Amino acid sequence: MAKEIYSPVVIRPKEVDYAIKLMLTATALGALVGYLNIPTAPGQDYFQAYIYLIFLGVLINIYFVYHVSRNKDWARKFYIILTLVTFLVYLPQLLAIFVTTPLNGLLQFIDMSIQVLAVYFLMRQESKNWFLLIKKGKRL
Repeated sequence: MAKEIYSPVVIRPKEVDYAIKLMLTATALGALVGYLNIPTAPGQDYFQAYIYLIFLGVLINIYFVYHVSRNKDWARKFYIILTLVTFLVYLPQLLAIFVTTPLNGLLQFIDMSIQVLAVYFLMRQESKNWFLLIKKGKRL
């Protein structure tokens, strides 16, 4: 019975690299869009709370980017689910944002498109295979 030998070097596929770059781009653009969409009505006392929420969102996205880059399949799945859920929540609101502030609507549409593109790359077969290596015990 021959013992299987696995390579200690597992190269990350280019699809995962593209997804990570897109996730980082979407995070930065999302922070900008979030800041631009803060209500600026006179007497608005919630400005600081909105800033903290934007910062929290950026931290969560960076957390997922880090774990996706470390070959954690749970992070990939969770990011895909969160992206699809937020896409379904914000898509109906996008038309109203386009009507009131066209620039913010365009930026938010671009941000959502980048996130969906990142999900596409994370769902490609090459990406799935790379994430499944750890489950099969082929990663050292």
